[in-house]
Amino acid sequence: MAEPVREAAGAPNPRSSFSGLSIEYKLPLSIFALILTVSVAYTWASYRSVKFSALTAARARLGSITDQLGTMLQGSAKQLLDSLHASKSNDAVRRYLTTPTAAAKPAALAALAGLGPPLSQILSTELWNAQRERVLGVSRDSSPRVALLNSENVHWAPGPDSGAVGRLQAIGDSLVYPVTEQLTENGRVLGWVVQWRRTSTSPQGRDQALQLIGSNAGLYVGNDQGDVWTDLLRVAPKPPVDVRQAQGVVEYDRPGAGKVLARARPIVGTAWVVLVEFPVATILAPVRLFLRRLGLLMAVLVVVGLGLAWIVGRRIANPLRQLTAATAAIAAGDYSTPVSVNRRDELGSLADSFNTMLGHVRDSQHALEEQVRHRTAELEERNEELEGFGYSISHDLRAPLRAMQGFSQALLEDAGDRLDPLSREYAERIVAGAQRMDLLIQDLLSYSRVSRAELRLVPVPLGLIAETVLRELAESLRAREAVVRVDDPLPVVLGHPATLSQVLTNLLGNALKFVPPDRTPALRVRAENGNGRIRVWVEDNGIGIAAEHQDRIFRVFERLHSGDDYPGTGIGLAIVRKAVERMGGQVGVESTLGQGSRFWVELQRVEGESA
Repeated sequence: MAEPVREAAGAPNPRSSFSGLSIEYKLPLSIFALILTVSVAYTWASYRSVKFSALTAARARLGSITDQLGTMLQGSAKQLLDSLHASKSNDAVRRYLTTPTAAAKPAALAALAGLGPPLSQILSTELWNAQRERVLGVSRDSSPRVALLNSENVHWAPGPDSGAVGRLQAIGDSLVYPVTEQLTENGRVLGWVVQWRRTSTSPQGRDQALQLIGSNAGLYVGNDQGDVWTDLLRVAPKPPVDVRQAQGVVEYDRPGAGKVLARARPIVGTAWVVLVEFPVATILAPVRLFLRRLGLLMAVLVVVGLGLAWIVGRRIANPLRQLTAATAAIAAGDYSTPVSVNRRDELGSLADSFNTMLGHVRDSQHALEEQVRHRTAELEERNEELEGFGYSISHDLRAPLRAMQGFSQALLEDAGDRLDPLSREYAERIVAGAQRMDLLIQDLLSYSRVSRAELRLVPVPLGLIAETVLRELAESLRAREAVVRVDDPLPVVLGHPATLSQVLTNLLGNALKFVPPDRTPALRVRAENGNGRIRVWVEDNGIGIAAEHQDRIFRVFERLHSGDDYPGTGIGLAIVRKAVERMGGQVGVESTLGQGSRFWVELQRVEGESA
């Protein structure tokens, strides 16, 4: 089975740390965490909602403005074409297209020179025949850029007597475009008038247009092929995506402007596309301002909530602290500390009930102490009477026992040879019974003394006790040719010298007694130190003790064998247990039947004492 996971020693446990906090701190922290969580969640949700609304409004406004600009530029294109309408009714231009002779040329040139807006906006005016061949031209710009004009940018007017605006063309720093008017007669195409013009938007006019659009917008016009773009002043980089094919609002990164929302629309009647861009940073600037203000408001609410929670926590914790202190005083035996809580809520009722209970407990305690003192006095009196009775009975019993033993022994010595075998056996049994009875009374007196005597515990060197006991048992050890091993050095323990001597005598005597006659006794005394206590072992190679009997042998009068096999009163180990317990220790045995026993006595260690 898998072992349970244990936390590393010394590692902090956040749950136990929080649960160990006082309510004075736990309640404010819990309320603070709740308010903070709600505030963060509300702020984030509000920011997301406002951001979505701002972007939605910006997309709608972007679409509306783009449509308006497209309509305006469509109107401007119509005005450009109106300036060429005079060519349709000009007989000199029509005559030259019909009969391109040298005589008709001067009149046609004069007519072309008079077409269009002010001279500063026109590079040249050209006349093209039905085969789209340039047959005549009037240049108003003497610079070489006139030669760079590309006829591929001309948007040939498709219908009779209709006009069109061609694609933009970049020539140096200038942007030019063609305006075309178709000339027809009786349904037959005569040719086209093509007029090349410069873009004429001024910086002031462009800035005014951008101010009307707002949002730091970008305004661009480009060809329907996407090859040339202008910001109405100069050539501009083309968008990073093909906005001509985009449906609705698109989003991309414009170098130098960051992320933008863009909308493009073709200008009817021209080969142009108008593009309007709104920087996302500008759109979201009010949203971020809203977020900062809302965050500040939420921070104020969190601080105020924490302050209120702290006040409430203290108002709740103070009475509970008093109740805790009073309860601890009661546990320590002090019943004189009532709780003073001047409140009318549940805590006040709890304090009143606690004070009432405290009065009852104090009265009960006084009554119980008085009863205990009375019963203790009676018990001491009974114990003294019982102890005196025990000693009296013991001495009174020993007197007739000594008489029985003495007279029976005298009978055997003086008239033993005249007694028949049965009478002699009876006399011997009387002597043996008297001796066992006397030994039993002596052991009972010893058990009584160990149970009742006042033991003053002092540091006792176990080595000296072991030497003394071995000298007392020397005759019995020699009789059995026993081998005794004492592991030096034995430590110093806290105990009573005479009682320790009796304990070691009983253990060694038992160890010697319960070795079979055909086996040489091997006894060992050793000690070990562990967990601040001393454990003394007395080991033998005797008959051993079955596991189910290892607790019984320490009881009074408990015997596992008959007196004929192993003599004794059955009190020796009971005296050992009682004596060790009186010295604050413990006793036990480890044994296997037929393989010897290991009795142990655990005593208090004397700090700073060597063996």
